[in-house]
Amino acid sequence: MEGREQQHQKVATVAKEIGAVLRRQARKRWETVRTADRNEGNRHVWRFQAGPGQAERFLHVTHEAMMEADAAPTLIAQLKSGRLFERLHRGPETSLLLSRGGRLEPYPVN
Repeated sequence: MEGREQQHQKVATVAKEIGAVLRRQARKRWETVRTADRNEGNRHVWRFQAGPGQAERFLHVTHEAMMEADAAPTLIAQLKSGRLFERLHRGPETSLLLSRGGRLEPYPVN
């Protein structure tokens, strides 16, 4: 049981670190943006909405990826190299998944 609690704590810590960076970057991209995040089973999800009536965009990050050593800086670097906000802004993708291997791919993955 203690191991599971440590995993939840690690995921929460990494989500908090990544979330702060994502919110800053989203505001740079869209100026007025609403963000939200939630824990969904085996992944954490961030939602971005650029304004009223605008399409929602999502980033899914697997808990497996969040459990890696130095997860937050590594994931942030992977999101940057994968051009997360450029892809979400330009489309056609509105939902992306970052998995353990650092691949940023459309979600749901076929």
